[in-house]
Amino acid sequence: MPELTIDQNFISILLKVFFVISACFYLIYSGVVAKQIVVMKKTLITNFSSLITLLGFINLIIAAAMFFAFIFFL
Repeated sequence: MPELTIDQNFISILLKVFFVISACFYLIYSGVVAKQIVVMKKTLITNFSSLITLLGFINLIIAAAMFFAFIFFL
């Protein structure tokens, strides 16, 4: 009976694809969150709405950097 072995290279490529796809989904999610923050800021004005907007865009920038880092360095 032949043994079923999984090549180490196959697992590496599979993990890289998984991380890139996951980072893509997170980038899309961060974009939606940033857009919702902008819409919320137009509707509900508070003292800390500018801080929330800043945190949302920082999250978007980190998600984009993570996506491109996974593409270029993995």
